[in-house]
Amino acid sequence: MPTKTPVVLACLLLGSSATQAQNAYTPQPGSEERKAILNAARPTVAADLSYRGKLRFLVKSLLVSGDWALLVAEPQTPSGTILHKNCLGADDTTMVLLKRSKVTWNVERGGTTCDTDVFWLEWPSEAGAPAAIFRFNEKSGAD
Repeated sequence: MPTKTPVVLACLLLGSSATQAQNAYTPQPGSEERKAILNAARPTVAADLSYRGKLRFLVKSLLVSGDWALLVAEPQTPSGTILHKNCLGADDTTMVLLKRSKVTWNVERGGTTCDTDVFWLEWPSEAGAPAAIFRFNEKSGAD
């Protein structure tokens, strides 16, 4: 099933500025912070996909600013098979907004959804998340 990742990335890049991007960073692969964010997102995404096995992410973008993180990824099995939600007439998107409470990351919004619009556009105002994380970079990798 095709994904809209290039379209999603283009839309979000157009909506951000260089000033906003200075406040966001991508945790390094293998870092404790990155592991904690991905581990916090896994149960929500697995439930959305009705998947019970070990879940990995092909990370398309992971940006953190303060106590907020935004993950855009493709969920996959340990062998690398991409997992999809059974969407009819729409592509699936995995986008998770997380917030840190002391040292624990928690899912605030998102998961894997069948997208027919740009559902995340209201997240900064609804949740109070910084606009800086709603910008995508080109770093990716399996975690």
